[in-house]
Amino acid sequence: MTQETADFNSLKYSRPQPHRDSGLVRINLALQLLGRDKRILDLGCWDGSIAQQIQAHNNQVFGMENSRPAAELARQKGITVFEGDIQSGWPDFGVKFDAVYAGEIIEHVFDTDSFLQKIRAVLTDGGSVVLTTPNIAALGRRLMLLLGQNPLTEFTAREHDAGHIRYFTRQDLSRLLEENGFQVKAMLSDVVNFNGLGTVYSTALPKVFPGLGRSIVVLAQKLPDPKK
Repeated sequence: MTQETADFNSLKYSRPQPHRDSGLVRINLALQLLGRDKRILDLGCWDGSIAQQIQAHNNQVFGMENSRPAAELARQKGITVFEGDIQSGWPDFGVKFDAVYAGEIIEHVFDTDSFLQKIRAVLTDGGSVVLTTPNIAALGRRLMLLLGQNPLTEFTAREHDAGHIRYFTRQDLSRLLEENGFQVKAMLSDVVNFNGLGTVYSTALPKVFPGLGRSIVVLAQKLPDPKK
């Protein structure tokens, strides 16, 4: 990670994480896929608010965060947090995990193959990863591109940006997971938004047309290493 990236992350993710409106639908889908009674690693845990919700399902939760201010916020909530660079500087957790949660993380990662291999390395045999990421083929993005507008892709690293450098369709993400030794078990979507603020939306439409939903929510299981 460059110093510029570290500075951007510390600035962007030093504030409490907002949870509102349609974003809660995505989080609840992820919680359902993660399940109960597991040891779970929350990658990019931010202020620990989602880790707390995972913990409420009788899970033992650890967090990893590369923004020190965010890590301190999570620790104040009682979450055990390891500091490290998600793209390269993973710490030694000392344990394996039944599941890894990477909510809105992979779109920030330059080397996605290395990222998924690191997740494989910390999972137990047969463990699972739950990933969420924006859907570049969401209905609103398709309409914006059709009208000649930027479909909410970032081209700067300013304070109001999120720092996204990767964009995925359902097919892209499924293929990437399979190429890195995972079997996709479920691929869902949260909402179809009808306004830019995410306050007017449908949860019924993405159940019928998941390719049009705002987010991709996927559960994938680690497959055995073919070399063993």
